[in-house]
Amino acid sequence: MKIRHLAITGLLALASASAYAADCEIGMGIAPITEGDNVDAKVARQLEAKLKSALTYNGVAAGDYDCQFFIAGRFDHSYSEQAGGVGGRVLVKTDLQLAICDGEGQKVYATTSIPLKGVGATDQQALVRAMSSLNARNPEFARFVENGKAKIVDYFNKNYSTYITKANRSLKARDYDEALYWASSIPECCNGYSEAHALVLSIYNDKINYDAAMLLAQAEGAWAADPTSDGAAAAYGYLAQIDPSASCYDKAKALGKKIGATVKEDYDFETKEKYRDAVALEKMRINSARDVAIAWAKSRPRTIVRHHWWW
Repeated sequence: MKIRHLAITGLLALASASAYAADCEIGMGIAPITEGDNVDAKVARQLEAKLKSALTYNGVAAGDYDCQFFIAGRFDHSYSEQAGGVGGRVLVKTDLQLAICDGEGQKVYATTSIPLKGVGATDQQALVRAMSSLNARNPEFARFVENGKAKIVDYFNKNYSTYITKANRSLKARDYDEALYWASSIPECCNGYSEAHALVLSIYNDKINYDAAMLLAQAEGAWAADPTSDGAAAAYGYLAQIDPSASCYDKAKALGKKIGATVKEDYDFETKEKYRDAVALEKMRINSARDVAIAWAKSRPRTIVRHHWWW
């Protein structure tokens, strides 16, 4: 009886995750699709474009950077034969095996096999045409994506605290970019998002203040080393990068006025302040934090894994 109760509870949790996943944007990368050791470059580009379009339609933020979650796959049992008719056309049949994978946990969350068939003047052209059935409205692909999204939502619901811990650890080490990556990884529909959202804003604020303090120090050093128009230009190069919301911004403005009075140049900070007033600051910061997190993910060394061995 207890086992049955646990099984029912688990099914209800997954059903709940499925409902949330339908309206939840999940980020996924796309790993190279294989056929033996390689796939023709044109076919690979076509398939990646198809996958990105289909993923976007099904509520997935498809990226070309390394993500924790990604789609991997391979063409299986591909063969070609003469299709007959004028021009010696070629018929290609294959199964496209796809899997939604967790790169860190080394898990597979969903799999599917989509049969493809196409005719062309060459094997390459026939395979490209075969992929025409892999579109955003392909029901098998849609089920595959929703199943994977539901399990990813369930994963975050159970493990979000790990991401918060990693973000705080990176923040303590002043590794702001990595901290933003972990804190911004939790989807909006998952447990812990409110806490992660607040943490993202806090991390980004600390990053702004830290970067601004470094820039102000560099500006002061440039001006002290060369209190001429050349030194002023170098100093203003640093001052212009300081975010208006930084805690040291008033000091930066004061230094700018001091320099301007000496070299008789007017470097105006007003434009940046007007921009700050015209834009919703929180939205701007969230978008900027997301850009920083993506850049950090892109900077990580790429590891090539034979993902198709996983299933």
